[in-house]
Amino acid sequence: MAVKKVIFVAGNSLIEQDSLALQVAEQLRGKIRGIEFREIESLDELQEKEKQNPCIMDVAAGIKKVELIESMDELQTAQPFSAHDFDLAMQLKILQKMGKLGKVKIIAIPADYSLQTAVKETYQLLKGISQ
Repeated sequence: MAVKKVIFVAGNSLIEQDSLALQVAEQLRGKIRGIEFREIESLDELQEKEKQNPCIMDVAAGIKKVELIESMDELQTAQPFSAHDFDLAMQLKILQKMGKLGKVKIIAIPADYSLQTAVKETYQLLKGISQ
């Protein structure tokens, strides 16, 4: 059996603008050899030993195409007004500073993309990763 690359998918299916990554994962599930998608509900799930260098797929604002982000320095964090305002980027940076995560890669999908465009570009990016 081939080794699989696990892509952890973040999002909220109840909020339309935060569900695109989940929809893309559903469309691509089983279509790229060596890639497995796993939905996560919280970043706590990434702290287990075998997940120290996770690859996460999520939506992002302010980008023009699907991108692979390989450096936490590339992530912009929102200015939090309360403890409820920490976004994915902020949470990842905190976990990394605490030593609970290693190198993180993020497949960022533009938040304003159509499902069809998001699936097409994500497929092309993942085909390159899986080979």
